[in-house]
Amino acid sequence: MNLSSKIITTSSHPQNRGACDWGWCGLVGYGSHRYVVVADLASSQVTQVLGIHKENVTCVKWKPEDTHHDVVVNPYTLTLAAGDTSGDVIIWNVTKGELKSTFSGNGRSVRDITWNTNPETSEASILVLYNKSDVIMWDFLTSSQLWRTSFSEPVSNIFIDPFNRDNAIFLCDDSSILMIDDLQPRAAPSQKYRRINFYGATGPSKETVQPGEDSGGLRRNSSSLNKFINMTTSLITGSADSRSSRKSVSEDDKTSQCLQVVYHPGIRHVVFMVYPTQVDIIDVEVCIVVSTIRLDSKSSFFVRVLPCKQKDVLYCLHENGCITIRVRRQDKSHCTYTESQRTQPSTPVSPEYVETPSERSDIAYDLIWQSDAVRLSNQSTVYGFCVHPGSETGAALIFSDGKILLWELVNTRDRGWILEDVLPGLSVKGQKNLLMDGNRFLLTGMIKGFPSYISTIKSNLQKPLTTINGVESKPKEALLALGLDNGAILILDIQTGQIERELSVHSNTVKGIEWLYQDTLFSWTCSKSGGSSSMGRNEVLLTTIQSGVVEVFRHRNKLESIITDIKVSPLRQYAVISFKAQGLEVWCLQTKSLLREMHDKFHHPRALTWAPTFTWKTVVRQRTPNVINKDFSEMSQADIHNLLHDRENRWVAREQCVLADRDGAICRITLEERAISDLTIFPPEVNGMSSVTHIAMKDDIMILGDVTGALYLMNTSKKTMKSAPKPYSGMRTILFHPTSSDHRFAVLYDQGMDVWMLPQNQDQLKLLRSFKHNKSTPKIQSMEWADLNHISMVMDDGSIHIVDITSSKITCSWIQRNLMNTEFCPHTLPAQASTLLKYLLQNASSPDMVYRLSSDKEYLRPCIDDQLQLIDRDTLNRLTHINSSTGQRCLLTARVFGDEFDVNFWTAALYFLSRARDQPDNFKDQLLLSMDDCQSLTSTGSTVETGSDAVHSSDRILLDCLQSQSCFLRQQLHRVEQHNKKRTSTEHRQKCIEHFTMMGREEEATKILLETDFQSGHYREDYLQACLMSCDRTNTTAQSTLKLVATHLIISGKLQEGVEILCLLGKVLDACKYLQTYDQWQQAAWLAKLRLNDKECEEIYLKWIEHLISGKQMLQAIFIMMSLGKFDDVLKTLLYIGYLETGVSFLKACQEHGFQLPKDESEAILEKYGSHIERLGLVVSD
Repeated sequence: MNLSSKIITTSSHPQNRGACDWGWCGLVGYGSHRYVVVADLASSQVTQVLGIHKENVTCVKWKPEDTHHDVVVNPYTLTLAAGDTSGDVIIWNVTKGELKSTFSGNGRSVRDITWNTNPETSEASILVLYNKSDVIMWDFLTSSQLWRTSFSEPVSNIFIDPFNRDNAIFLCDDSSILMIDDLQPRAAPSQKYRRINFYGATGPSKETVQPGEDSGGLRRNSSSLNKFINMTTSLITGSADSRSSRKSVSEDDKTSQCLQVVYHPGIRHVVFMVYPTQVDIIDVEVCIVVSTIRLDSKSSFFVRVLPCKQKDVLYCLHENGCITIRVRRQDKSHCTYTESQRTQPSTPVSPEYVETPSERSDIAYDLIWQSDAVRLSNQSTVYGFCVHPGSETGAALIFSDGKILLWELVNTRDRGWILEDVLPGLSVKGQKNLLMDGNRFLLTGMIKGFPSYISTIKSNLQKPLTTINGVESKPKEALLALGLDNGAILILDIQTGQIERELSVHSNTVKGIEWLYQDTLFSWTCSKSGGSSSMGRNEVLLTTIQSGVVEVFRHRNKLESIITDIKVSPLRQYAVISFKAQGLEVWCLQTKSLLREMHDKFHHPRALTWAPTFTWKTVVRQRTPNVINKDFSEMSQADIHNLLHDRENRWVAREQCVLADRDGAICRITLEERAISDLTIFPPEVNGMSSVTHIAMKDDIMILGDVTGALYLMNTSKKTMKSAPKPYSGMRTILFHPTSSDHRFAVLYDQGMDVWMLPQNQDQLKLLRSFKHNKSTPKIQSMEWADLNHISMVMDDGSIHIVDITSSKITCSWIQRNLMNTEFCPHTLPAQASTLLKYLLQNASSPDMVYRLSSDKEYLRPCIDDQLQLIDRDTLNRLTHINSSTGQRCLLTARVFGDEFDVNFWTAALYFLSRARDQPDNFKDQLLLSMDDCQSLTSTGSTVETGSDAVHSSDRILLDCLQSQSCFLRQQLHRVEQHNKKRTSTEHRQKCIEHFTMMGREEEATKILLETDFQSGHYREDYLQACLMSCDRTNTTAQSTLKLVATHLIISGKLQEGVEILCLLGKVLDACKYLQTYDQWQQAAWLAKLRLNDKECEEIYLKWIEHLISGKQMLQAIFIMMSLGKFDDVLKTLLYIGYLETGVSFLKACQEHGFQLPKDESEAILEKYGSHIERLGLVVSD
């Protein structure tokens, strides 16, 4: 297998903290220094590394998959955006390993990135937050700036409302939030935003409209309690410790800092504000803290909270690296759709526990699962936390040392792999075991990291030889031995980039490594003593890789001069150890004995190498002339053993060690038969160099380097010397390729590295590749040859670069990168191949997946077949199940592909089709919904049922999306009751009155109005309004008067007051029409759902559909059509906007559910789709 250029990252920089994202494609992207790492946690491997950014990466975001995919406009691709501290935002094509576009922020660091996609047009823009609160919207396709604005407050994060893309929240550094409601891709938002401070569970302390105004905050209850305890303790003891007081203040400041703000992806208007000791649940429509999740005093602080979309579940990360899962507690006053559709009563609460009315109305999240705490250190802290957006059962922890842990919520009873399959329902107070039974939160995957910095590196690439101890000389795989600062040794597979072995060998920094054999390492370290820089205790060890056995090679425990270098001879017979202030030591590796210890006055080497003059092949042939013409590989190991030993069991091979001392003299030591047979010294006058600092030798070519960076080539057989070009100063390493026949060598300088080749004729040098350091690239610390055309380089940021000397690229494509266990990922295929694969899965009939391609598309077959082989067999069986319908196959295919758009569409389509078939009479009453709710439809669980009459399970629809009218009314009443209970200001009070009035709850509204204080300025108006609500409004004159007043109020611009009067009169239909006239479509749909009958509600929704279609918002209209049972209109709209594949599948699904659409149109659509598939290259049999 050929090597490919790649980058292997090790640790991360503190500026990479939080730069991680888990995409719908199933891949995790995170920042590591200047690189973006893409990891597949299913196979526990790094699949791609992208770089290099100019500075450290601060933010990583995958492109959303919530748009329709096709071959031309929006094919399946792997695209992510990454920002760095230099202000650049790079859009990466992960499949090709190349950048698509770059947006520059003029030197301001990127703080946050948010994609803003348009499912209607498949257009995408990128909202980027820079330092100094500058916000720029960039066009993804043209790389142009759409608009730019700035805020007076320092802003740290951006959060876009998943239900309404016009709404966004900006988290400020002072824990306040900025709320805007006019976020548009093409126009900058106005500066009339709301700035709100939330500080505790009592609501906002101050709300402003103009930017820049200061806003204070209420003290948190927990902080006030701490201060009260400190003051009481001080009074009782009679003294107060000033240091403890300062500590209490600092802790109070820490716990009051808001760490995160995040929208709930499944419940509209709900936002979580995360503090270290609590999480506030806020309804941003009325700006009220409706509930708070508090930690006890013994719990580790919150760091990050990620809410789920399928179920009301929170994944919480704590400071100690522990992950907790909290599930929403089911309360009797909160009616969910699942409860309303159950045929069997829910499990009763345990008799020993009785909920109070207050507990039934409060919002609470119960702690159900908790992972084990992780051992954290200075070198290994949590830098990233993310949850799989598709399944929502997996959580990943990314550590600073590059380690990644995968925790999964696993159902041990069935094959469910998404959250709705795993969780049967919400939590019940006193019955946590119901959820925990059969479910486990387990550590299921890990990608190994680098526990410390790399101090030395050595490749197992060696000149081919045959040893006598049964170990093959030629390496089966390219490996790197990495010595770390903490004394460990890592064995790295260069082809896959994965850590194969982790060996704890030394207790100090590894100074050097040599490969003795392919499974044996020779390593050494030294610990300096006191303030001396030349004295210490040395440690030389032999380590067996497979078994991990460590053997002491050199037994010296006393203080001595520290070891500077150890060189092993090419034939693995001898080792020379050089010291900083004492003579050389020559060791025999076979007997592990000291052969010779040079005198201290002997030349202290400044550079040391072995002359590979002989090989075992030449030794054998010199020893036995009759095998000169015989193939050496045909000889048995016993024959070689006999040839290499004489009768006295002494070695016959001769080896030479060459060293250069500090005076410039070159000394050649010849070892033969375990003894020094010759010692030759060449004075500086001979080689013409005054100070040799580096030396390398191969065959009869010796390369010398001096302190000035000059390079000289000496031919020892011809006794000639010539100089090479001097590109840089500060030479650090000279390294020959051990197996090349063209004498390739690399020279490392302080300013870069050059790779040279000396042809066979040895006339002149040829420069193969030059690497120069610049400000935007890391510096090379050390290097090793990986193979003939690749070099492994350790950079100063800790990363390892495997570079091709014949190419200028530092990364490779997805296909070229050598992967250990490739996982299913259709996004890496060509556009036509991924579309054909999707068609095959959606129309699968047998697990064999037999298909035919046209001759001009046969080149696509290998990649399609490879992906089919990677699909889980259980998933493939479910796709080809005899009772699996078209809609169910499309939904399962969407999950396998990681297609968020298709998951949402087919979840809704299957539900509405099933309900329309099984409950045709009250279908419209059950399924009226708002479009914003439809957009929150999530992926569902397994839908392959065994019965022919099985329908899509209602438990797999998001609880807050589809409810009956009565259930929806109860849920909204519960919401308004929470607002009424938590209200703290006049604005909150007025909102509660408005909502109660529009919902027909005049009694509750009247109670609130009568609470007005006599000294209030609104006393007279509130009491008159209370009288209006309590009086008899059935009189004709009263109705006429009130209706006239309502009309005049609406005309004068007081729409809300006029609508309230119409609702009091029971003219809800007129109120909805007025709301639609003034473009309040969402509020009109909300009111119609609560108060109107089926026919009137359908009238309002049909008018809403007309408005959406006229505004080119086809997808929103499609979901509302499905909720009304207008399946023929859904099909026509899908074809009108060009969604041919989705339309044909929807047509088949309708026919399977018993809805027969017009025959002529159906046949025309199928014929058109058949032609489309044939153009893609698939031969469809009749």
